[in-house]
Amino acid sequence: MNQKYIWLVTVVLCISLFGLILVQIKYFQSASKIKEEQFSLMVSKALDQVVSKLEHDEKVQTILKGNGSTNRGDISTFNESSTISFNMDAKHHRATVSISHENKNINIAEGPLKAGGLGLIPEQFNKSLSSSNPGISQFAAKLHNEGLKLSDRIDLNALPKIIEQKLKDNGIKLNFEYAIKVTNGKFEAASKNYFRNPSAHRITKPLFPNDYFANSNVLHVYFPGQQRYMVQSYSMLLPSFFLTLVLILCSAFTIFIIFRQKKLSKIKNDFINNMTHEFKTPISTISLASQMLKDNSVTTTPAFIDHISKIINDESKRLTYQVEKVLQMAIFNEARMKLKLKPINVHKIIQNLLPNFTIRVEDKSGNMYQNLDASNDLIMADEVHVSNVISNLLDNAIKYCKDTPEISISTRNKDKGVVISITDNGIGISKEDQKMVFERFFRVHTGNVHNVKGFGLGLSYVKKVVDAHHGEVNVDSVLEKGSKFEVYLPLKK
Repeated sequence: MNQKYIWLVTVVLCISLFGLILVQIKYFQSASKIKEEQFSLMVSKALDQVVSKLEHDEKVQTILKGNGSTNRGDISTFNESSTISFNMDAKHHRATVSISHENKNINIAEGPLKAGGLGLIPEQFNKSLSSSNPGISQFAAKLHNEGLKLSDRIDLNALPKIIEQKLKDNGIKLNFEYAIKVTNGKFEAASKNYFRNPSAHRITKPLFPNDYFANSNVLHVYFPGQQRYMVQSYSMLLPSFFLTLVLILCSAFTIFIIFRQKKLSKIKNDFINNMTHEFKTPISTISLASQMLKDNSVTTTPAFIDHISKIINDESKRLTYQVEKVLQMAIFNEARMKLKLKPINVHKIIQNLLPNFTIRVEDKSGNMYQNLDASNDLIMADEVHVSNVISNLLDNAIKYCKDTPEISISTRNKDKGVVISITDNGIGISKEDQKMVFERFFRVHTGNVHNVKGFGLGLSYVKKVVDAHHGEVNVDSVLEKGSKFEVYLPLKK
């Protein structure tokens, strides 16, 4: 796929995911607002029922008292022969209600009028008279009750149970705190923990809203666990966010794989080009040598034939080596390598390998150093593969040196294992390439070094062999200064 289309798909996917997240946020914000409004409506409905019950209980108590008397006269004796009068103080918007009975004038109520003025009282009075029940005595009793203290009108001990019952009837089973604020601004009653949370949202309802005279007796209720209740009610919130997170991670992983595959595709194309070049050279040499043998114009002396045969043999070996290396890597990638484990000494392997590499280094006027400082070098490993690992690293150290090579190999013990360090003064590896250096077919850009040949399989082979031995391989490199490879292998237990 063209990289331009990959970027286009990436941008479209990112915009889509961002839009999905925004839609979810807006949805849950809207759902939260609706849920809070529904909760407030249910609480308001429950408190309306509480207020209605308190009014109903007061009416029942008034009827049951029947013949009860007060300091304002015997209300039960008032009847249709009694006359009612209303006196209003326009300046202060206050009214006094009196009833004349048996030559007695009794004030049964007074106070500031509610909105609507004095007209509310005669209207309610006429309704009482038109009812089947004795109207004037009940009307007088109601007016009389308005002048009583709140504690005389409400059973304050029973109020919490009434509130709790009405809330449960409306589906609310949360703990609540309540208080009643009376006309003078003081609290007539309050629950034990009401004042602990002054910033909590309170829902209020006026008590006895049907009183003729104005009052400011207000019931306040709030719920300490309201926020937790609201969060718990969003049962789909957590799964939705979890699925969105999974979708984002999967999308990111997919994009990562696409770019990775694109990069690997480029590496493989480079590998094919390089392999073609590597195969073409020995094949061309062998072809040319065979043509020379067939050419009758060339004098075929024994020395000449021996020389041509040596060239053909060397190039055949080189070609065979390259083919076997590719096949070996392919087989190793498909299945786990069968290791022939046995106790081996790392120092012995290094000392067996160094003579050949020392000759190559000295041939370039360089120096090879060894510091085998590990006190314990006995490991359980496959001798052939461990030898190949060290050989590959030393070979790379020599190949990637532009000038006189200065190469050192050392060992040390660390965390119940042995560390083999190989340091060179070569061209170095950039930080970006260090992340890919152990990938198959990847080759570090060699800059002005043009004699470096290979398929990019050596370090990948090193990585796989070390991993198969439960070890680690790391690289530390600086461009134009050199590289340091460290191989950690666990000691024999």
